[in-house]
Amino acid sequence: MEPQTYISGEHLPPLPLPDFKHILKNYDRFDVGAIGEFDVAVLAEQYADHETADKIYPNWRGGYYYSARLKGNASAPLGLIFVSKWATPKAAAQFAAIYARGVQQRYKAAEAPAGSNLPPDLKMLRSLSGDHAWKTQDGDVNISVKENSVLVTESLESGVTDQFRHAVFATP
Repeated sequence: MEPQTYISGEHLPPLPLPDFKHILKNYDRFDVGAIGEFDVAVLAEQYADHETADKIYPNWRGGYYYSARLKGNASAPLGLIFVSKWATPKAAAQFAAIYARGVQQRYKAAEAPAGSNLPPDLKMLRSLSGDHAWKTQDGDVNISVKENSVLVTESLESGVTDQFRHAVFATP
């Protein structure tokens, strides 16, 4: 979708992958895959609008998802790990805000913990940095932003989210 980025020879190193089998030892894999620029455009348009999507997707620089369910519990919510890399820290913060707006749309009873500095209605949220969590009917949703990377986890045990945060944001 961005021929000039390709033609310019921009080198994008592969995103390092956490040790999913170790971190998710109590989970069964459901699905795994790459997230592309088109996926980001669709997601941004759904949770924001067409204009916002057109501004954010060219800043995407890589991403993947992994979904899993607690072992032996077919009725457990599907857990999600979603990692994305962005051209700049500003773009990462903007995408995180878009995703946070989506949390509020998808989970009708999403509650930010007491003491959160987020507004109750996230429709006007334009940027999100740091670590944020919501309690939902399907478990916790966490969004973490560090530099130009965003980590989202949904419906995972808190210790598992902590392990992914460490693995994704660890400095090599």
